[in-house]
Amino acid sequence: MSQWRGRFEDLQTGTALERVRAWYHVPALVVLLAYMLWTRARSWQNFIRDGEVLFSGNDPWYHLRMVTYTVRNWPATMPFDPYTYYPYGTHASQFGTLFDQLMAVVALVLGLGDPSGHTIRLVMLFAPAVLGTLVALPVYGLGRRLGGRFGGIVGVLVLALSAGGFLNRSLVGTADHHVAEVLFQFTAILAVVVALSVANREQPVWELVTEREASALRRPVGWAALAGVAIALYLWTWSPGVLLIGILGVYFVVQLCAEYVRGRSPEHLAFAGVVMLGVAAVLVTASLETTAISAIEYSLLQPGLALAVAAGCVFLAWLARRWERLDLPVETAWSYPGAVLAILLAGAGTMALVLPDLFDYFVDQVLRIVGLSTSPTGGTVGEVQPLSRPVSTFFQRYGLAYLTAGAGALLALVQQVREDDASPGVLLVVIWGVFLLMATLTQRRFDYYLVGPIAVLNAYFVGQVLRFVSPDAKTASIETYQVLTVLAVLLVVTAPIVLVTSGAGGLTIASQTKNAGPGAGIEGWEPTLDWMANETPRPGQYEGANNEIAYYGTLSSQDDYDYQAGSYGVMSWWDYGHWITAEGERIPNANPFQEGATTAAKFLLSQNESEAASVVGGEMAEAEGTRYVAVDWKMASVYGRYGGKFFAPTVFAPNVSRSDFFQPVVRPTRQGARLAYYHRSQKYYNSMSVRLWLFHGSAVSPRPVVTDWDTVQTRNGPVRVLPRNGQSVRFFDSMQAARQFVREDGTAQVGGVGPNPSERIPALEHYRLVRNSNASAGERGSGYLRGLQTEARSLNLTGRRASQTLLPTKSPAWVKIFERVPGGTIRGQGPPNTNVSAQVQMYSPETNSTFTYRQRVRTDDEGNFEMTVPYSTTGYEKWGTSKGYTNVSVRARSSYVFSTGVQQGPDGNLSVWRGRANVTEGQVIGENETATTVTLQEQVIQTGNDGGNQTNGNGTNATADGSGTNTTDAAGEPTPTPTPSSTDTAGSLDGSGLASRAAPEADANRIAP
Repeated sequence: MSQWRGRFEDLQTGTALERVRAWYHVPALVVLLAYMLWTRARSWQNFIRDGEVLFSGNDPWYHLRMVTYTVRNWPATMPFDPYTYYPYGTHASQFGTLFDQLMAVVALVLGLGDPSGHTIRLVMLFAPAVLGTLVALPVYGLGRRLGGRFGGIVGVLVLALSAGGFLNRSLVGTADHHVAEVLFQFTAILAVVVALSVANREQPVWELVTEREASALRRPVGWAALAGVAIALYLWTWSPGVLLIGILGVYFVVQLCAEYVRGRSPEHLAFAGVVMLGVAAVLVTASLETTAISAIEYSLLQPGLALAVAAGCVFLAWLARRWERLDLPVETAWSYPGAVLAILLAGAGTMALVLPDLFDYFVDQVLRIVGLSTSPTGGTVGEVQPLSRPVSTFFQRYGLAYLTAGAGALLALVQQVREDDASPGVLLVVIWGVFLLMATLTQRRFDYYLVGPIAVLNAYFVGQVLRFVSPDAKTASIETYQVLTVLAVLLVVTAPIVLVTSGAGGLTIASQTKNAGPGAGIEGWEPTLDWMANETPRPGQYEGANNEIAYYGTLSSQDDYDYQAGSYGVMSWWDYGHWITAEGERIPNANPFQEGATTAAKFLLSQNESEAASVVGGEMAEAEGTRYVAVDWKMASVYGRYGGKFFAPTVFAPNVSRSDFFQPVVRPTRQGARLAYYHRSQKYYNSMSVRLWLFHGSAVSPRPVVTDWDTVQTRNGPVRVLPRNGQSVRFFDSMQAARQFVREDGTAQVGGVGPNPSERIPALEHYRLVRNSNASAGERGSGYLRGLQTEARSLNLTGRRASQTLLPTKSPAWVKIFERVPGGTIRGQGPPNTNVSAQVQMYSPETNSTFTYRQRVRTDDEGNFEMTVPYSTTGYEKWGTSKGYTNVSVRARSSYVFSTGVQQGPDGNLSVWRGRANVTEGQVIGENETATTVTLQEQVIQTGNDGGNQTNGNGTNATADGSGTNTTDAAGEPTPTPTPSSTDTAGSLDGSGLASRAAPEADANRIAP
């Protein structure tokens, strides 16, 4: 009995082990899939703000527009969009693709055919996490084919544990096409590997076609056709994915030559290549948008290149047959690849001579993707920049897995050389990995692709180790050393990934994904864009026109949309174009497709209002032109390290460089020079983006603040360094003393930091602030605040002195919306040949703050003057969106106050001329062309026989502009008091963020007439 029991127990144990061996990969794969989905989706609630779903980045917002359109017009996608790139409109081939259609289908299903906007957003919120998790399936499939089931599990494990681009692109809320690209490209590679494996086993040849041997062709043709469908799916997701066809082209050249050198006919693999690429070409042709050659559109390039590679496969198979008929000795087999190389070089040379433009295009595209360098404008886009410090970056993201992947690639190449029956799919994965590595080093965005070859080559590497230590793969034959070897390899592959993503000073992947959110950028902009959507006239309705452009209208594709009267654009940097379209429901002049980027750069860097007008009224002279300008703190900040973007327009605008606007001042250290701060030139302060965000279009006079530095000669020219005496900023009692120091020092400048220009900046006459964001740029931890704190430390400024020198206002808004208006005309009478200052206090309810707009003109010989002002003081309720105008949020708290400097009459009396006047909203927006008139009245502040100062009516010492905050230096130039009173405090630069907005702030700009 005991003997039978023992046999039964042995049978049960054996059966259990067999079941484990047969099915262990299933629960392992399920656990890994669950982990990937959890890490990617766990932070979903962070993306819901006040019940509204937000997304991170820029492109997801345009995908939202495309998905919503497709839901309304299933299965069609938007053929043309007039709501971006004013005044032309555009069609973006990389949007409205298979990715958007899939999300639209899910939204339609979940919404029972009529999903709400919130449902659509929720689908898009989770889509990247789900698609990112599904990527594990083709990775497992590839790993299993190259390294067995255990290798496939290891490949998925590497994928699940890796940080970097793929993780970031597949997080909840990043509803961009990148994660779909990865899923469909990896699926296409898997399908191609399967098709090659079937062709390698079935050995199809041309004679089977001529003899119509359907049964012999069914499997190789079927699997190759499926591979063609998979390639087409990838191209339907991302038109620049034509790179994959190029990779396949290189692979087939190498693989077919290798087959011939091994003494085997390459015809069977060429057969698979012809079928798969032919099918892909036919399918992609259905999406053709243009007959031009373009990688970013669905053009003749995608099907044309696929057919060219297919034709190349036919030619190489034919050439192999011809070469065999020469009966050359075996040792001359290498003559075939030599002939192929010669033919390719001859073909390239012929193209360069006969079709030079086409040849240059292909060369440029190859260099752009795998050339290990980028263009100056491309360098302003984060994802297009080359990967810096690749070794350390790869280690932080993949641990040692990138090295074991390299070892796997080397083993694969050795196998290809030593084994005549080497799998053709292995060489494809190696070539695929090499191209993606070069692409990642050229453009860091391709890192989210690179995780695939790394994971699959690790699967292959582990599979080869298993094959080496246990060639029979039998449970009974496994020894202790074999188990330890496998565990050691597994630890080498996976343990460093875990350690580098959870070591000291770092966060685990789980905690990183838990803290994911839409980002401060869109949170700072979103309420203001909601205001824009509701409180500005819809495009086509400006000034009461009745030509509204349907937000989800269907228009045929065209190059230049004919905008009607009442249409207008919103000027901002191209980064924000999709936000303006999707959330503001307005038409940006520039967008993240970099359409309009040069024009936007020219406007933002314009040095005066006339130059800016030549951009919005010249280059964009259609319908009503550009009516609004949206600027945030980043567009005025020079500190790119903390999110500043002022440098970017200098790359796109012609005939300028960043050194024209700001230059680094460095701190010498033993490790080399390190940036201390950026010193700004007058051109920086004259630029439109700065005049708007910092000064609200008001006139600005310099203050007696001087920046000082030393100059050191280096091999690259002179370099500015911090002064040896440590005093980088000096304060003077008058502008005369400040300018005298600058002349004598030789390496100093008035202003150059904070809101401190070197020369006077005149007021803008046609741009007014209409809305501040609720969010403050100075909130704790913001890039704006960190940049100011860094600058303050480098300048040895602390406390109140730092705030007064560097802060433009106590509570600077994150984003500010300006409107371009005709402006109201003011005509006045005062003393002849005298400067007259006009000022008005404006109030912003969003920030609970005030600022003062000032403008200065000079009277003629008869005392007449005229000025155009952009801010109204009364009549707001008479105009609004119902009449085609803006419901302005920023409104005046006073009339315009006019004043002159101190005048001395023939009798010796000292007088100031003053007056008040209102400008209506109708006058500012051009509905009322009547000019406001004002006559200044003389007020004697000191008689000729009075030896003491006389105070004015409000009990303060009379000053140049009557504001009580300015004195006049010996040169007659108004000089703001260098140390404002307590009511002018601009805030605090400590780590707690800027001061609270509980009470309206005083006019902290300290702007002189």
